[in-house]
Amino acid sequence: MNDRDQAHSKKTQILQATATLLSNRGVQNFSFESVAEEAGLSRQLVRYYYPDRDVLIADLCDYLAGTYREILLAGIVDIGEVGRLDFFLDFFFDLSKDHPMPVDLEAYDGMVAYSVGSELVRDRMCDRYQTLGEVMMHELVIAHPKLSEAACKELSFMFVSMMHAHWSFVASLGYSRQHSLLARKSFDRLIRSYVRDSPTAPLIEKPWSRGR
Repeated sequence: MNDRDQAHSKKTQILQATATLLSNRGVQNFSFESVAEEAGLSRQLVRYYYPDRDVLIADLCDYLAGTYREILLAGIVDIGEVGRLDFFLDFFFDLSKDHPMPVDLEAYDGMVAYSVGSELVRDRMCDRYQTLGEVMMHELVIAHPKLSEAACKELSFMFVSMMHAHWSFVASLGYSRQHSLLARKSFDRLIRSYVRDSPTAPLIEKPWSRGR
């Protein structure tokens, strides 16, 4: 294994340990010492690869997004072009038996909590969520070509915010995963309402804009 591969392997090990730590013990117990213990590495080695905690959490955001992307791509290859939106929604509400959601969902709540004091992490999470929203817009256009651009933007934001809130309740607060079906069907009804009455202009000036 060359130096580059070794660095990638160690960083992945650290990121996996961080995700597990945030999921099981929360952001209040996050430290280089706890990450090193979870990863089975020395604190010095963790600090060597990640001397800055903000960069570690920001990289975790990218790492988890990559994990989701790989599963989604595998699922899209399996189902082909037909039914992509249904698969997309089934996946994110953990109703796809052949392509289950990754574990460590609670890590996202830990990253959100950490982002309150980190502009880097906050920006990285917003970028990843907006990318997810753009993918959702693309799938909506394919499945429902009569939907306006304004409708797709609004639905994409509602999907991402609903999905995050859903997993905060289910994964972090411990509500039954049976609520996944409730959230999934509710979003289906929301899409149908937009199809029946697709707005020509957005309800707010710039969906997905940041700031007050």
